[in-house]
Amino acid sequence: MNKQAIITVLIAAIAFASCRPTARQAVADAELPTDNTEAATSADTLRLVIIDKSISRIDSVVQARIINPNDYDVNYGQEYTIERETEGHWQQIPVPKNFGFTSVLSTVAAHGSATVYGHIGLLHLTPGHYRLTKQIDGRTLSDDFYIPGTITFPTPVYR
Repeated sequence: MNKQAIITVLIAAIAFASCRPTARQAVADAELPTDNTEAATSADTLRLVIIDKSISRIDSVVQARIINPNDYDVNYGQEYTIERETEGHWQQIPVPKNFGFTSVLSTVAAHGSATVYGHIGLLHLTPGHYRLTKQIDGRTLSDDFYIPGTITFPTPVYR
């Protein structure tokens, strides 16, 4: 073999070896979730979880928990949206003109949780599949709930 052939083979071998993942990277890749469901339920994922998936006749509030399994605090405001699933697509429910949110920033401590409330009594929701969507620590999180066909909301109480 001549010098040029040996150099070409060496360059190709070095290039090929540099493309292979390191042992550390191969282990890290093996530990990654393989689908969205697994990623969404991972123990280290910030989550919003509806407490009761089926709203009863007397409820006008959806309760949810923000679960923060991380080593750092997360912040959130009072704002949220309610969306309805129609033919496989989510559509935001318009809010009445007299509906608003207090400008308050709240915190969920590291490894803690907090309860949040979605007031739905004034939205006059019909039976169907809904979700509460909320911005938490710069991320959009949501969870769904159902309103069965027999629901009637009580008259709103103003305080």
